[in-house]
Amino acid sequence: MIVDPTNATAILEQSVEVIDSVLGKNLSGDALEQTSTLMSVLASDSSPLACFSCHPKLYFIVFGLVFMIIICSGVVGNVFIIFVILMDRKLMSSSINQFLLNLAIADLGNLIFCSPDAILVLIDRGWLLPNFACHLLRFLQEYFLYASVLLQMAIGVERFLAICSPMRMQRFSTKTTISVLAGVWCVAACFASPYFLYQGIVYHKFYFCFWKGISHKTRTYFKYCELIVLYAIPLVFLTTLYSIMCRVLWGKEGGNHNIANHSQQEAILKLRRSVVKMLIISMLLYFLCYTPIQVLFMMEKVLDHNVQLPQWLRLLLNVLSVMSSSTNPIVYIICCRHFRLRLRDAAAALSAFCCWLFPSFTKSEYECVDETMTTKLSRSPYVSFRSSRRQNSRANLSTLL
Repeated sequence: MIVDPTNATAILEQSVEVIDSVLGKNLSGDALEQTSTLMSVLASDSSPLACFSCHPKLYFIVFGLVFMIIICSGVVGNVFIIFVILMDRKLMSSSINQFLLNLAIADLGNLIFCSPDAILVLIDRGWLLPNFACHLLRFLQEYFLYASVLLQMAIGVERFLAICSPMRMQRFSTKTTISVLAGVWCVAACFASPYFLYQGIVYHKFYFCFWKGISHKTRTYFKYCELIVLYAIPLVFLTTLYSIMCRVLWGKEGGNHNIANHSQQEAILKLRRSVVKMLIISMLLYFLCYTPIQVLFMMEKVLDHNVQLPQWLRLLLNVLSVMSSSTNPIVYIICCRHFRLRLRDAAAALSAFCCWLFPSFTKSEYECVDETMTTKLSRSPYVSFRSSRRQNSRANLSTLL
């Protein structure tokens, strides 16, 4: 598109102001909002860059595919974790598993309510949803994100008390667990409430969802508070807690002074080490995913200058920030044998269903075994021993966490 040269300077100056005001945010829902807002502004008819979707590039296609894979895998993974914990009463009796259940719910909600923004970014035509969806989606995005951060802090405190103060409080009581969970969700709602109150539809060639009715200075202070309370403090706090736990668990004493039986002590020590490893990996992945966009935000605010990054790199930062909600199920399955066994059972059930649904494609001598063959195999003492051993192993692993 040919652009009038007399308007080019004014258009570029306006674009820089919008970039400076909307980019550099530090959270996943905001990151999607920033990208959608920027692309909607630059997609105006008078923009020298024209619309982003009118000039398809390889990184734009890759961004869409990667985003779809991350959201779909994250949704399936978190639903799997929720199902496994809810269907096992022994797992539900443990406070740490109740925290992990709520963390999976928070990650699932974050992925689901970030999906509309991702689609709008790909369509590149501004805000196409109803007006009320602007308030609601922004609130729910931040709500589940804040809950995820606070739940990770609660999990760190619970493990710290169980490992470092076993005589005083080896695990949270049911009443304490419910109270902490209720407090986490309420505090998250309070932190996310400004997005419900001050997000609205703004028109600039296209309609888009952005801050409305609040000054730029107030927004800046609010973002600094988000950075400190929901990133810096959790990072320092959790790093300190897990460092102390590692020193206790991998030290000479092992943190099990109150257990007389040596074999039981070794089993509990091994179990606690595996759980702490899993939680540390989950924490590191979370902060690694959010650190780049946090650094970008700080650089732009401290230097008071817009950091010029390629569009593909900003899209990559947005993908990375959302990816943190998809990594936890993968970490649980890799580090926890109980989840691996459940995943294997789910895969076996899915394979059996496919054999029943498509017998002509899957039936063979070694795959879909008929009923008579199954009966003969079940009479084998070796198969019976292996089956009973597997059942006993699952019973023992029900209280893995």
